[in-house]
Amino acid sequence: AEMVRDATRIFREGIASTDGLAVTGDPDMSVFEFSATAGADTTGAIGDFMDDRGWHLDRQQGGLHLMASPGHLAVAADFVTDLADAVAHHGENRGRAATYGGIVD
Repeated sequence: AEMVRDATRIFREGIASTDGLAVTGDPDMSVFEFSATAGADTTGAIGDFMDDRGWHLDRQQGGLHLMASPGHLAVAADFVTDLADAVAHHGENRGRAATYGGIVD
C-alpha cells in the first residue's frame, strides 16, 4: 500500500507542478483523472505523445485516467519527465476519441 501511495503522490505532484495540466477534483485513492487546461484537443495530443513514449493512459471524456500500482513507483519519475515533454512538445491531436469503455479511432 505504501508503494501505491508513494507512486500516486509522485504522479499527482508532477501533474500539479506542470503548467497547463490539472488533476480533476481531489481524489483520495490511486485512480485519478487529469487533463490539459487548454481543452480536449490538447489533452488528446498529450495522450498521443504519451502513447508514443509507451505510456498508455485510459481516455475518458474528462481527460486521461491513471491507476497507480506498486510497480509504478520505480517509473513514476520517468512518467513525470515524459509528461512534461508531452506538454511542451505535443503535436496535433491524432483524433482518437475518448469514449466510456474504449477508444474509437
